[in-house]
Amino acid sequence: MPILDHADIVLDEPVVQSVEGMPIGNGRMGTLVWTTPASVAFQINRVDVFAVNRNTGGRHFPGSTDYCGGCSEMRVSTGGEPFVPGKAFRQSLSLQTAQCTVTGKGVTVTCYVAAQDDVLIVTVTDERREPEPIEVTLGMWREPEVREGGHSAAYSFRQTAENISVVQTFRETDHYCSSAVAVSSPGNDACIVGVSANSRTLSLPPAFGTRTILVSSAASMDENNDVCADAEGILATLSASDAVSAAEERHIRWWHAFWERSFVEIKSTDGRGEQAARDRLLFLYHMASSSRGAFPPKWNGSIFSTEGDTRAWGSQFWLWTTEMLYWPLHAADAGDLAAPFFAMYRSALPAMENAALQRWNAKGMFLPETMPFDGPTALPASLVEPYRDRLLHNPHDSEVSADLVAHCEYDWHLEASTRRDDRTPDGYSWISHVTSSGAELAVHAWWRYRFTGDRHWLLTYAYPLLHGVAEFYRGLARRGADGYWHMHRTNAHEDFWGVTDSIMDLAAIRGVLPLAIHAAEQLDLDVDLRAEWQQFLHGLAPYPMGHDGRARALTDGALADDAWAAGYLDAVNGSHNVGDVQLSPIFPFEDWTIETRDPSMDTIARSTLERVPLHQHVLAGGALKTAIRTPIAAVRTGAGEKLPEILQRYRAAFAPLPNGFSLFEGSTAHSVEHLGLLTLTLQEALLQSVAPTPGSPEVMNVFPAWPKKWDVSFRLLARGGFLVSASMRGGAIGPIDIESRLGEACRVRNPWPHPCRVETGDGKVYKNMDITDGMIRLSTRPGGRYRLLAEKNENDDNGGLGASELSEADDAS
Repeated sequence: MPILDHADIVLDEPVVQSVEGMPIGNGRMGTLVWTTPASVAFQINRVDVFAVNRNTGGRHFPGSTDYCGGCSEMRVSTGGEPFVPGKAFRQSLSLQTAQCTVTGKGVTVTCYVAAQDDVLIVTVTDERREPEPIEVTLGMWREPEVREGGHSAAYSFRQTAENISVVQTFRETDHYCSSAVAVSSPGNDACIVGVSANSRTLSLPPAFGTRTILVSSAASMDENNDVCADAEGILATLSASDAVSAAEERHIRWWHAFWERSFVEIKSTDGRGEQAARDRLLFLYHMASSSRGAFPPKWNGSIFSTEGDTRAWGSQFWLWTTEMLYWPLHAADAGDLAAPFFAMYRSALPAMENAALQRWNAKGMFLPETMPFDGPTALPASLVEPYRDRLLHNPHDSEVSADLVAHCEYDWHLEASTRRDDRTPDGYSWISHVTSSGAELAVHAWWRYRFTGDRHWLLTYAYPLLHGVAEFYRGLARRGADGYWHMHRTNAHEDFWGVTDSIMDLAAIRGVLPLAIHAAEQLDLDVDLRAEWQQFLHGLAPYPMGHDGRARALTDGALADDAWAAGYLDAVNGSHNVGDVQLSPIFPFEDWTIETRDPSMDTIARSTLERVPLHQHVLAGGALKTAIRTPIAAVRTGAGEKLPEILQRYRAAFAPLPNGFSLFEGSTAHSVEHLGLLTLTLQEALLQSVAPTPGSPEVMNVFPAWPKKWDVSFRLLARGGFLVSASMRGGAIGPIDIESRLGEACRVRNPWPHPCRVETGDGKVYKNMDITDGMIRLSTRPGGRYRLLAEKNENDDNGGLGASELSEADDAS
């Protein structure tokens, strides 16, 4: 297991804001840990607590009922003020064991959320000459009952001789959600000393040494389930002799096994490489701490909110910000952490199919850029046609009735597509006509399949999404007089609104349709549809190019004559939220990769990358308000020697806190989205497993965009289920070890500028292989281990080839 001490977070003075606290969690429940002079503070949050569902009558954020996650606040007061700034203060977080320690004058508090049990375990060690009582206060931030329209939010406290607990319940129409937090301190003669309308306090008498406090939580959307009994049951189980020690052992074992999955270790002369590796570790820590529950964590605050119900941007899920948290996990061999993400969207498929029909009058599925946790809201049948008239036929002039407005106030896409104000006078807005989000999700699901080889996943998750997106786009496209299929008046994400032939949509179609066809062939499904999809794909309009006058008419949409353009001017002119969308064919839709090897497309891809505006803004030292995909596209084109600057500049653009969070979306929308971006960029610079065209067999490229001045070793997972280990020292690439989990055919681009050989795990020369045009093709077996070695001296300076150098390597091979 890699040693992670160098990645620990250490603070020598108390944080100023609670959002700067240390994150601890087990994927279901979590908290930040921060201090006041007299106490250690927590807010218990869960991934499965939502105040409202898609059928609420309330408004989305900043509406007063659009919140989620928060279950209770808690503080542990140790008497006196041991945690004031000074030489005695220290707060640290061990990533290796996921434990936080706070040290003050004579008092040490250690805490962690048990990896396998829904309980926060807090130990308080009092070594003062005169120990003081410890008080544990469990509180809420609302009135005991709050009603707004048909919505109610209520909580109540319960207490026994051994514990205190708080239960909150949300009700509205068909929505029910309840949570409980319970506290006890077995064997410490605790008693209740404080009772108020919104808190209870448990007191432990003064004692020298260590005492343990247990804080459990539970939640349910089943009205018949007693969540308080569930939480108290966890406490009862852990009250048994040695139960807490056993829970800690399970906790340590889980984290130990997690950190063994993959690694990236970098040595650089200026420390930038080490920082990049630490950022990756911190990202993986955040995801392992927050994404193992029934729902994915919210990108805005995750399960680490600290200000009660206050959460900027509310409880709905943005795909753009959420998927960035999950893309890097697969290569890190942590794809299981993506299960809540895919489960939420897969469960919403019926609602997304209904949204495609109601909103777009199309078959298939429509995933709005933003949706509630249980999927897009359904409209009453009487409002479908008025809504379509506004969205599809007459966004600029169609009137919206009071009844339609009322039904569109919560679902953010419905509201965005019926709003008309000073910022959106044409009836289009940032997310109103975004149709590519479902394609991003479907392509991602395909990647998950390719990393795991799980055919059941392909059948039940990936293919339904691919099928739904393919049919949705086939229903939206219209054949033009030129014989091509065109997209009309959709957005190029949030950047360009109501354009014709949005590059996002054309890239999405080219990225999804081949995968849908290939998946259907593997599953032996939809023979007739495959042919229709192929015809649709064959007749799709070309990408808009900068030399086209129609593209130049769209202000800021065209970058250069030989670069992809955002689309053609149609309903709305200008750029509204710059996102470098012109790079969509590179990422995420992979219509062009370093394996495409088409000279014309190579030129277009690199020309586009060199000119996209937000990338240039960041490289010049500018800040960001969203995690754009451009750095990923940069390493996908082989920008190896520029990697240190790219990582440094993009990191600085988000001004991250020591705990990893960035406040670029606001102090109550703290996010690690940027860490996902940096992690994926780093991993893709080390290892890419991409296909020449969507759906064709992937080819592994080792060190496709790595700077020769950074020494590195890594173990990462490639598509096809290949666990790859490699190193580079002084620019020289060492042996490459490959473990085949699935037994698929393995294709590797030769990273050396001269021939190489392959050995089996026992050191024998492997002959069941072929090397043609610089590509090594191996037949593998499940569990087989293979080693690639350069024929020349491994100490030669022969490593770090970027995509631009691959053709020379081919010739040399």
